[in-house]
Amino acid sequence: MAENEHKYPADEFDNPPIGPTGMHRGKRSLAVRLVPYIVTIVIALALGIFAWAFFSGAFNQRATTAADNAASTSAQTTESSASPSDTASSDASSADASSTDAASASSSAEESTSDSASPSDTESSSSASATANMAATVIVYNGSGVNGAAASTAQTLMSNGYTDVSAMNPSDYSSLPTATTVWYNTDADLATAQSIASTLGISNVVQVSGLSCDVAVVLK
Repeated sequence: MAENEHKYPADEFDNPPIGPTGMHRGKRSLAVRLVPYIVTIVIALALGIFAWAFFSGAFNQRATTAADNAASTSAQTTESSASPSDTASSDASSADASSTDAASASSSAEESTSDSASPSDTESSSSASATANMAATVIVYNGSGVNGAAASTAQTLMSNGYTDVSAMNPSDYSSLPTATTVWYNTDADLATAQSIASTLGISNVVQVSGLSCDVAVVLK
């Protein structure tokens, strides 16, 4: 090495300048160096939230809610814009329907009342039998001239529950009716007379005051 030092003359390469050469950047602050990392983290969070909202249906739910609100607002607007004449027409139709229903109900009630007010002959007979006095005094007069007719009729009445029945011949044939008749003394005896007439198949029932019994059966 010593030989070389004397062999070649010294130049600029043998004595390089002291200190850094070329262009160098100055040292950056910590805040500046952290900015890229912060930006990256914020972007990653934003993408994650967007992905979660998309897959969880949050967007669809918000869209559906907005559509429902719009439909409700439209319906309210339509109802509020309805004309008074339409409302009055609807009320009138309801009133007409109610009147028709009331008239039908009234007609049905009248028909039902009419039917119940006109009972059949069988029902009348049953009603008379229900109110008849089975202990009333009953005399059967034989004005037919047939021997034993009064006794047979009296037996029929006793077989039907009448307890005070007797048979006899009339004292005055001239006062007898022209057809077989049931006489009764007072209004209280009418039901009993009607029951006896129904039992014997007699159609004539007449009130005769002053009878010596409650009901009399005159055979002709």
